[in-house]
Amino acid sequence: MSTKGIPKEISALSQEFVSKVSQLYGKRLNKVILFGSYARGEQHEESDVDYMVVLNDEEIRSYNEINMLAPISSDLGMKYGFWISAIPYTNNKLFFGETPLGKNVIREGIEL
Repeated sequence: MSTKGIPKEISALSQEFVSKVSQLYGKRLNKVILFGSYARGEQHEESDVDYMVVLNDEEIRSYNEINMLAPISSDLGMKYGFWISAIPYTNNKLFFGETPLGKNVIREGIEL
């Protein structure tokens, strides 16, 4: 996991987030990517921590995946004092979907 340039508390949070998401998804998990203000080094006091949870599935039901990720985001958010946004995505959609979000994550994201 590359955390160079990431604040220490976000690095610790990210390590624990990746560990818990790995336990939840097992082989379905492709990678976790930190993106947004913390990835760009432009965070401020009110910044949330943005993660893209990339799954190997061909298709996902975003609502179901968000509900599965919510307890992890909530628990770690309370523990570390940050608002966490976890967005489920498929690997195919990230690299071939040509969405604005996907392009942004590819451009600025830090794979953890």
